[in-house]
Amino acid sequence: MTMRPLRRPDGGIMQYLAALLAATSLVASATAQAADAPVIAPAPDWVAPPPALPAPDKDNEAPVELLLSDQQVKVEKGRQIVYADVAMRIVTPQGLAAGNISLPWRPETDDLIVHRLIIHRGDQTIDVLGSGQTFTVLRREQNLESATLDGVLTANIQPEGLQVGDVLELAMTVSSSDPTMKGHVEQLAGDWNALPIGRARLKMQWPASLPVRLRASKDMPAAKPVRDGDTMRVDYALDKVEPLMPPKGAPARYAMGRFVELSDFASWAEMGALLAPLYDKASTLPASGPLRQELDRIAALSTDPTVRAQAALALVQDRVRYVALAMGTGGLVPADSDLTWSRRYGDCKGKTALLLGLLHGLGIAADAVAVNAISGDGIDQRLPMVGLFNHVLVRATIAGKTYWLDGTRTGDTSLDRLRTPYFSWGLPLLAKNAALVRIMPPPSESPDTTTIVNIDARAGLAVPAPFTVETVLRGDAAISTRTTLANLTGAARDEALRRYWKGRYDFVEPAKTSASFDPDSGEQKLTMEGLARMDWKDGWYETDGMRVGYKADFTREASQDQSAPFAVSYPYYGRSSEKILLPPGFSGKGGADNANVDETVAGIEYKRSATLKDDVFLIEMSERSVAPEFPASEAKAAEAALRRLADETVYLRKPNDYHPTDKDVEVMVAQTPDNAKGYFERGRALMDRGRFGDATADFTKAHELSPKDSWTLANRAICLIWTGDYAAAEADLDALAAIDPKNMLLLRARGLMAERKGQWADAVASYDKAMEVGDKDSFTIGHRAIAQRALGNMDAALADAEAAIALNPRWIDLYMMRASIFRARGDHDAGLKEAATLEQKRANDAYAHVAAASIFKSLGKWDMALGAYDRAIAIKPEGYIYLNRGQRRPKSEVAARRADFDEAVRLDPDLKEAWAAKADLELEQGDVKAATDSYSKAIAKFPDSVDLLAGRGLAHDKAGEGALAEKDFADARAKASEPVLLNNLCWKKATAGRALESALRDCDAALKVMVDFPPYLDSRALVLLQLGRLDEAIGDYDKVLKQEGAIASSLYGRALARSRKGDAVKAAEDRAAALKLNSEVAAEFEGYGLAWTDAPG
Repeated sequence: MTMRPLRRPDGGIMQYLAALLAATSLVASATAQAADAPVIAPAPDWVAPPPALPAPDKDNEAPVELLLSDQQVKVEKGRQIVYADVAMRIVTPQGLAAGNISLPWRPETDDLIVHRLIIHRGDQTIDVLGSGQTFTVLRREQNLESATLDGVLTANIQPEGLQVGDVLELAMTVSSSDPTMKGHVEQLAGDWNALPIGRARLKMQWPASLPVRLRASKDMPAAKPVRDGDTMRVDYALDKVEPLMPPKGAPARYAMGRFVELSDFASWAEMGALLAPLYDKASTLPASGPLRQELDRIAALSTDPTVRAQAALALVQDRVRYVALAMGTGGLVPADSDLTWSRRYGDCKGKTALLLGLLHGLGIAADAVAVNAISGDGIDQRLPMVGLFNHVLVRATIAGKTYWLDGTRTGDTSLDRLRTPYFSWGLPLLAKNAALVRIMPPPSESPDTTTIVNIDARAGLAVPAPFTVETVLRGDAAISTRTTLANLTGAARDEALRRYWKGRYDFVEPAKTSASFDPDSGEQKLTMEGLARMDWKDGWYETDGMRVGYKADFTREASQDQSAPFAVSYPYYGRSSEKILLPPGFSGKGGADNANVDETVAGIEYKRSATLKDDVFLIEMSERSVAPEFPASEAKAAEAALRRLADETVYLRKPNDYHPTDKDVEVMVAQTPDNAKGYFERGRALMDRGRFGDATADFTKAHELSPKDSWTLANRAICLIWTGDYAAAEADLDALAAIDPKNMLLLRARGLMAERKGQWADAVASYDKAMEVGDKDSFTIGHRAIAQRALGNMDAALADAEAAIALNPRWIDLYMMRASIFRARGDHDAGLKEAATLEQKRANDAYAHVAAASIFKSLGKWDMALGAYDRAIAIKPEGYIYLNRGQRRPKSEVAARRADFDEAVRLDPDLKEAWAAKADLELEQGDVKAATDSYSKAIAKFPDSVDLLAGRGLAHDKAGEGALAEKDFADARAKASEPVLLNNLCWKKATAGRALESALRDCDAALKVMVDFPPYLDSRALVLLQLGRLDEAIGDYDKVLKQEGAIASSLYGRALARSRKGDAVKAAEDRAAALKLNSEVAAEFEGYGLAWTDAPG
């Protein structure tokens, strides 16, 4: 509206002093003959002499001490005359800046008269103006950057010779009269709130015949107007005035402080009647011309009044720029609508008049409504005064619905999205019966701000995670952001967006940012993509931007109004969500058990919820204000509730048995730990990867840095057990027992050592003890299942495996073990069900489908196995999947096997087993030279591979290169430090039918450690069969089949052995049973050089 408001001091000391000097100089208009320079003249006769200056406060250390503020107001019909006398002491050198005196006034409307400017220095009085100094007059449009023209002149003077300790006194008068007010007067005075004042006085007078109303704030001393002849007078006086601190957190109406207001408006209706004709006149559209053509164009768009009103608003907002016009009568009088359109600019008054004219021309009911756009709270408790308002907009009514249309805004592209502005109160400018109306929006129904964060941490918790965030702004936030970004281009815009996102997510390195505005929805979208370094310190990750509540403090000073309500940021509605894709192994609530919130506290509705399912964590949070304030009686309980909510930070917990991913390990290996904990954690990760040698080195380093840490010793011992260094492991376990005899890892490690040695009963006993002293963890239960199976306790093995899987669904080998037990029992349906359950529960785990395929294959369901392989590849094509499929294909499918092995190498060049399978296939097909070359290439890449060395040794042996073969076999045996490697070496020779005595020694060595371990017995049985030691072969096969049940390869091997011994009946039974389990088993044995035709009969 650019109505000149009743000014209140704000900002620094100079602004406040200027406000005291010219408290109401810019409130109303004056005559057109007002001077364009200050007049130097004595004070008017009606001005009382100033009170004596109080004694300075010697303890005052502020730059300036304000000793006196004397305000005297004389009101006449249609005129306000304000006299001000201010005296201030310069206390410090910084206070000399107060000597830069600037007095603003409008030459078109105001008279500025300066009475005196003097310096008191001890007993000396220096007359600054009398000494010849004069004011310099400047025209400074201080708000030009805000498109505001006010026509204000500034009289400036800096008294010469001003010193610290001087008292500077200035007395002046401003006389104002505005014909637009038609004789009405209003005044605000006595607003002594911002600085201490030694002595303050306010004297007000007006003709008794003038129907003036007076109102003082509760912080002013009691005073009652008295009649003095034809004049009414009221006086206020205060000494030692201290600044007023409004009640902490209270609404704006509680911050008014001290003031006295005067008005001769009898009612709000009278004020509305004064201003309404101005808008009636200005909104009248010409009968013809460009503006009338625009009206006709809008009318032709649609008969729908909503569409028409939207088009009219768009014209005013988008085609008429905003310029505030406060010069002359421009502070109150709107420009004619035709003039505003022709010059294509206008202030709120001109834009409102133009919009009113268009709406009325379109048959839409609309009124102008005056508001205070900065602080309308409490206007209903004030006297009717024009100066209380600083803005005007349109209230339109369409189909019974009220729309608030503001021509000074931009981007309001849909009436349906318009929100009621929070102006608190407004005055419709009506010729009759105008009354204040409440302008209060309801609580927001849709979010003003929506933020969606997505983090893909599937590669690992230590790995920079792909991060995306999208924030959608609506309403005023969208429009202001769009405007700000529109003023930036190119690199400057990119950098601004980057800084914005970096400020919100400092752990993310932005790679790409964007911003877009949708005019149809009115939404401003901001997006960012980058890499996040997630802080999993101590195994916890704090969710981003998901806090609710805060460390509220609603206590107030004893001197403040304890009953004042507390203001709420209103209306506001923000919603956020964060989704984190996690590596395998997260389950349950993951530590986010305090996430759920549904409370309304201190006027804010807080909601939050979180879920963790299938390794996907999702948390959602919203805050919505439901009231503009809440009563003080609720403050204590609200403070406690908000603090409690603030303490309930949502953390995502890393599982205790979290297994670092391959990428995690890469990051860890690339860094050098700087403490024992770092080496320990890296050692655990390497141990999980089977890199026991590297893990042992890290545990050793951690032990050197923290010699008494029992967990370091325990884990190093476990690594040593896996590598077969039992003596060193025993030493660590003995040391651990001395430090922490009840450490569950001590007992777990002893169980593992017994398991590795094939001492199954001892293993079960140790695992039992481990669970007695510690939690029943998946490792201990799962390994006890393995030991129970080896002991033939199949029911116990099944139960333990099921319990371990429940704790660790990723332990897929236990599903395979359970399936093998069912197979051994002849319960193929249960075995198939186990495979199906595995695929169902681990549907997104490719390895689970590969394992299920192995189960299907073992149960003679090759078609089902192929389907499982296809599902694994669909998740992610990986080398080991193709390797497994190639190894399990029928031997007759040579081309398909070769294609699988080639693809395995292509996808994963570091998969040594794939290289070995390619070379093995070449050797199987009789291409000895190609096989030798392939083995050699692979050995150059993997020089420690037992399998590759053994394969090349076989190729040399077939080629008649005995010396080379023996060398490779010797090298392979030297590197076979583990029973499993010895077994692999034995099996490779056995299936090739070569170096059989050497193979037998390999198997015997493996079985010495793992006594009667079925897989190793099966390998040795094949060696013995190839050697013709049939009874021994049958004995080993018997042990395997007794422990494992029906296994096609063991049945077929025993059938061959029995056939060669002449036991045709039993041989035929074994052969039939084997072929029933695996129709390809005969072809497999033919590949080993053991065709059935070789058997008698």
